[in-house]
Amino acid sequence: STMEDSGKKTPLPVPTFFAEAERRMFLEKRLGHTPVAPPRPPTKSSSTLRRCLNKTGDSEDGGATTAPRHWSSQRPHSVSFHSLENSLLRSRIYDKSRSEVTYFAQCFEVLERIGLGSFGEVFKVRSWEDSRMYAVKRCREPFRGERDRERKLEEVAKHERLEPHPNCVRFVRAWEEKQHLYIQTELCAMNLQQYCEEVCGGRLSECEVWAVAVDLLLGLQHLHRGGLVHLDVKPANVFLSTTPPPRRYKLGDFGLVVDLQRGDHAEAQEGDPRYLAPELLQGHFSKVADIFSAGMTLLEVACNLQLPTGGEGWQHLRQGFLPDDFIAGLSEDLVSSIRAMLEPDPGRRASVEELLARPEMRR
Repeated sequence: STMEDSGKKTPLPVPTFFAEAERRMFLEKRLGHTPVAPPRPPTKSSSTLRRCLNKTGDSEDGGATTAPRHWSSQRPHSVSFHSLENSLLRSRIYDKSRSEVTYFAQCFEVLERIGLGSFGEVFKVRSWEDSRMYAVKRCREPFRGERDRERKLEEVAKHERLEPHPNCVRFVRAWEEKQHLYIQTELCAMNLQQYCEEVCGGRLSECEVWAVAVDLLLGLQHLHRGGLVHLDVKPANVFLSTTPPPRRYKLGDFGLVVDLQRGDHAEAQEGDPRYLAPELLQGHFSKVADIFSAGMTLLEVACNLQLPTGGEGWQHLRQGFLPDDFIAGLSEDLVSSIRAMLEPDPGRRASVEELLARPEMRR
């Protein structure tokens, strides 16, 4: 339900009942990670966005980038938008006569499953070709048709287009086989969510929060300069790389990226509602939507919070209200930076360049 107070221009003073609601409904101390696959999201962005505030909106189909030629064969073919012709994968390891065994199973040793999401699962693997370690993401279900295939291959098109950067997970290659898409990338030690929960006991030191902030903003700057917006910035999509040195945080999982230059907003799919910028409810896509999500990410890892997925607490956070008792232990500089990132008005929200120019970011 919508509260009258939540629609006012000045969110402070906060209604007295909200102080109790915030403790009861959200911002709870993290109790630990349960590795359960999230539910599959709807195809279009409007459905989950509507659930956040019970809004209504229209859904429409839009065009997608022309995908590489559809191969009716069940044999493995490379997927690349840099080449007009896709070719059969060839490897000294792969035996095409054993067609019942996939290229993935023949050419990689699966060491463990390291991620499970709504769109796919991610494996830590060793390549039998070069003995190096990689991450391979495989879609959870076969393509439902050519339209579904094109949507899934969009991730390849955008990640492949992204020039290598120290703060973005490196793309290696992609292929499709038996109606499944595989994306091979560099392997990172763990994601930020895992690091917080399994190594740091839930909360990062402020020094570490600053390191995350700078690296994440540098990754977003690289993405934004290419005309792309991520739309799914959250701790689970920020990765810690420790080898080779130096230690870095990297932005990854480009499955929901939107190309602002192409204007492919009709194909946009929503990210996690806990980190969602408020203007996305109206379909306003811009680079600063990523800044808001990055601000929510920093708030969560700095304060060890469980962010709300909807309701009163969700709305108040998007009106600029940060509970004093949760930010009390943070420095003024960090609180100021987070507030600048969580500015409700996208026209006044800080850009990547403005944030990186702050003295505290350039220490």
